[in-house]
Amino acid sequence: MMDFVLNKALLGLSKEFGFSKFVNVKIIKFKDLKTSKETLVIVEVDNKNLRKIFESNNVDIVLGLEKLEDKDSLHHKNSGLNQVLCNLAKKNKISVGFNFNDVLSGLEEGKLIGRMMQNVRLCKKYKVNMVLGSFAKTKYDLRLKKDLEVFGKLIGIDKLGNTKVFKLKEFSDIKVV
Repeated sequence: MMDFVLNKALLGLSKEFGFSKFVNVKIIKFKDLKTSKETLVIVEVDNKNLRKIFESNNVDIVLGLEKLEDKDSLHHKNSGLNQVLCNLAKKNKISVGFNFNDVLSGLEEGKLIGRMMQNVRLCKKYKVNMVLGSFAKTKYDLRLKKDLEVFGKLIGIDKLGNTKVFKLKEFSDIKVV
């Protein structure tokens, strides 16, 4: 299993935390998507461009769906994901990402975890690939492999498909060990 980090200095610590590999990534906004030269494109969503992000063929992972809405509805959670977006994600081979760092630094962890659970249910139903990562900026944000696996099981992810991201889009320059 591999993890995603936001700092190149953390790449050497992968074995200490039980991962086979750390992948250094950069999270971009939708407006910077066209100018991005990243091999693995991770986009943080916003309300204005939500549908456009899922319709794009250039996006690999979508993050931050749980943080879109402030309040939940009376009858359902506003988790940021619905059946239309799930079908678009499946069609365009986009993975839905869950950022463990958001849970660590969030103020309303219960609401965030509940929305993540809702998104996992939708992703399972529509067979969308899910990715769970620490997205650590410092070494204090890193978590052990077992910690992320247990958190994944808590929100409903049976098997983490972090390496499947590279198989969905055919990358020629990235090899998964």
